[in-house]
Amino acid sequence: MLRPLVATTAVTAALILVAGCGGNDKKADSPSGDGNGQSSASPSPTAPSLKTFDPPKTFMVDNAFPVPADKTLDTYDTARKGMVGHVALIGHRAGITGHDVADPSKTWMIKSTETATTSVEDMSQIVAVKVDGKDVALVAYSQVDKGNGTKKPQGVVVFQWIDVSAGQKLAEVATPVSTVEGTGTYAAGSPGLGSFQYDPETGQVAIGVSARGLLLAKTQNATVYADPKTKKSTVVPGVIPGALRNGVFAGSAGTNGGTTPDSSIVIVDGASGKTTKKTLVGQSSLGPLSGGIKHGYFYGSVYSTAKGTDVSTLYSVDLATGAVVKTVPGLSARDSGGYGCTWDQASAIVCTASAASGPKEIFGFDDDTGKKAWGYTTLSGGRIVPNVTAAFHGILYAQTEAQPVLMDAKTGADLPSGTPSGGPSSTPSDGSTPTDGATPSSGDTPSDSGSPSEGGNGKGDLGLFNGKSESPEAVSPYGGIYGQLPSNSSYGEYELIAIYLKPTA
Repeated sequence: MLRPLVATTAVTAALILVAGCGGNDKKADSPSGDGNGQSSASPSPTAPSLKTFDPPKTFMVDNAFPVPADKTLDTYDTARKGMVGHVALIGHRAGITGHDVADPSKTWMIKSTETATTSVEDMSQIVAVKVDGKDVALVAYSQVDKGNGTKKPQGVVVFQWIDVSAGQKLAEVATPVSTVEGTGTYAAGSPGLGSFQYDPETGQVAIGVSARGLLLAKTQNATVYADPKTKKSTVVPGVIPGALRNGVFAGSAGTNGGTTPDSSIVIVDGASGKTTKKTLVGQSSLGPLSGGIKHGYFYGSVYSTAKGTDVSTLYSVDLATGAVVKTVPGLSARDSGGYGCTWDQASAIVCTASAASGPKEIFGFDDDTGKKAWGYTTLSGGRIVPNVTAAFHGILYAQTEAQPVLMDAKTGADLPSGTPSGGPSSTPSDGSTPTDGATPSSGDTPSDSGSPSEGGNGKGDLGLFNGKSESPEAVSPYGGIYGQLPSNSSYGEYELIAIYLKPTA
């Protein structure tokens, strides 16, 4: 789940550029001060002067940026997008490229590793945090240190905190978590990354890991916690994190997937790894959904002999007190397939059912109370369940088959939005969630033969835009971004086309 900055934090960024996206990309000839990246960014950046809206409700397509395909990889490497401060980010296992939205000539690249004997197997999402008042990008990598001499290969979790204005690493913490057996991509013992939780105000982070039974902790799952200030980490065996705040995280513990209903929700001190509170919830399977500022959220299920099927329950836990509140989802465990959730970086968490087919469900938690605030399913009729792409400061950005839509993250109500001039709109003109078979309003089809007006911030090629704007995948006061599939003619050349949506209201 994306879980970037809280509402009181100044967040920003709006477009994606990629290292090597054309001959005009400017980079420094020498690496940054720590030797782990190249940067043309000034070490003392000035404040951006771009027009902002918080939250943005109307957009126009302003630019299109090709993301080159990496043909050297033997497995598919999905691009991660992020927006931190006034810098837009795109990441792969090789590292993260940043571009300053306020000055598009400034770009930098921070590699995931500089060591030839280390392979990078996976990476987390890229999220925004504050460290010493700076806008910082936080990312986690799963790596395999192949070792030297008689040293056995090890699985390592690496966290990086990157000052996006300077294009330099503030901190890096590497934590051995497993023994690796065999060679090649995804060898046994390579760490698998799971639930990614962080504190946007301190940069502290906790991530769930597994390693096919080869964790050094001798458990199936564990949490790696780290702090950018101390540059120290802790491994907590048998726990998967669900929320993190001020050095304390909530997590799920138990056999998780077995037949014994022994799952519990725990509160853990990150630095020491000690459990301070444990609440048994009587579930045979329990996993984290998302975390807000005040609560962590979990989904559990247990087999009911009376009903002859699994029965599911939703839980929230107060990070300050450990108090647990439970509620019942609208769909059965079999129909929902579990849930995926998104935090609006303020006080709402919105979840949708994960099943690829069958009935759909959407609901929202109020993070102030930890209680379910609204929700509906497609079984109730009248509304469809959209595909949630992002949430930001009270607004839910989503996509239906017909068009992008806006919803109130705290109530689930449809929100209106205007149609901007000079380009295609990313939201329908009346903001309503269409019923089945509905068609988009006139505002979601661009004029002038499907091409937006001239212009654009920074480098890019509007000719790569396919003429149909979509809901943003990441949002800040500086706009939104989403990935468009490349055309058939450029499919092998580009992984995707990053579309920048400039906010107009």
